[in-house]
Amino acid sequence: MDLSILEQLMTFITLPFQSFLTIEILLIFIILLIFLLYNEKRKSKKVKISFTALIIFFFSLLVFYFSEDIITVLSEIIKTLMRCFYFPNIIFYIITALISLILLIYTSLKNNLTKLNKIITYIFTIIHLYLFTNFISLAIINNISLTDTANIYQYDDMFVIVLFSQIIFILLIIYKVIYHFCYIKYRKLKNIK
Repeated sequence: MDLSILEQLMTFITLPFQSFLTIEILLIFIILLIFLLYNEKRKSKKVKISFTALIIFFFSLLVFYFSEDIITVLSEIIKTLMRCFYFPNIIFYIITALISLILLIYTSLKNNLTKLNKIITYIFTIIHLYLFTNFISLAIINNISLTDTANIYQYDDMFVIVLFSQIIFILLIIYKVIYHFCYIKYRKLKNIK
């Protein structure tokens, strides 16, 4: 679709008024905004509960009306994630390696982390980066272009390295999420006492 900037702007402005449903959705979000702004002033528990109930009701309606489409979209998301997990393109794989490298450097420079947290992070990131380096060296040895994903996964050893590397990376991320969630809870409990 080749729309000019003015046509795009006009479409965006008129979008909420194209049907009764879009007007209803606009009104619901305006009510949600009013609830949030009102609660910033009052800090009322009733408003928080009402807001939560309104959000749950609204999204329950969406799920009810579009349940088949939502299931299809969720199924596609899961398929895409599995494809990225089992057959990641090299860009995704490089991004995971960069995240591991940043986590490794951050952990080594940060002084207020526990020793156990540092050790677990070091182990996961070093293994992940080792496997990534092995993957690159196998590509060089086998004279494989890293841009040709299909060619990369014809070699069993490269596929196994990527598979285990992704497992290690996911375990690292899960550990970090759980650690930070528990750490935040611990600090809140400590501040309450």
